[in-house]
Amino acid sequence: MKKMILALALVIISAGFNAVIAAPVLTAPSIAKADVNAPPPAAVLAAFTANFGNSPVRQWKLRSGGNWRAHFTWNGVPWEATFTAAGVLVKSERA
Repeated sequence: MKKMILALALVIISAGFNAVIAAPVLTAPSIAKADVNAPPPAAVLAAFTANFGNSPVRQWKLRSGGNWRAHFTWNGVPWEATFTAAGVLVKSERA
């Protein structure tokens, strides 16, 4: 009886272990690289110009929440500014 219980326990444990190994890994949805490298929407560009003039933007990044972050130099100082896709300035700070 002990051998039977032990054998049954081993089968159950190994089946559970194999199910864990074979289970697909769930990941958060990611943004395609093409989207990350795309220029920001016109509303974002207009809002940036309205707030920071013609300051040169070093890099635009599309954040996971759908906001756009500009890395730029303003009056000789590195800055970052975050905008919604509709062009609302969410945050700006010295980098």
